[in-house]
Amino acid sequence: MAYDNPKIEKLEDLLAWQKARAIFLLTYKLTDDYPKSEEYNLKKHMRECSRNIPGNIAEGFGRYNFQECMQFYRIARGSLSELKSDYYCSFDLGILNQEQFETAREKLEELAKYINGLIRTTFTVKNKSSKK
Repeated sequence: MAYDNPKIEKLEDLLAWQKARAIFLLTYKLTDDYPKSEEYNLKKHMRECSRNIPGNIAEGFGRYNFQECMQFYRIARGSLSELKSDYYCSFDLGILNQEQFETAREKLEELAKYINGLIRTTFTVKNKSSKK
């Protein structure tokens, strides 16, 4: 969805997408050393979720229909919640240490704020344009 903000002209300008890419890279790095028993469980799911977040932000940004745009941003937020839960599971199982877990948790919470801001901004822009 195009925005009134001239600074956001393309996907790469979206801070939420940039932060989502960082989560993707962090997740791949941290899951590299997961035990073989989690290859098709936590590891696979975490990597899928981490790919889905920037992917859905990108898909939403590329849509010009407001409802579709918002739906993809909300799906990205849902994938983020799934990923956060998986990080908790990984910590609870002792796969991640405290420092790894806290680093990931902080970045996930920051990304959640950016996605929520993206949703709010998109909603506000839509409301402003519909009142014209």
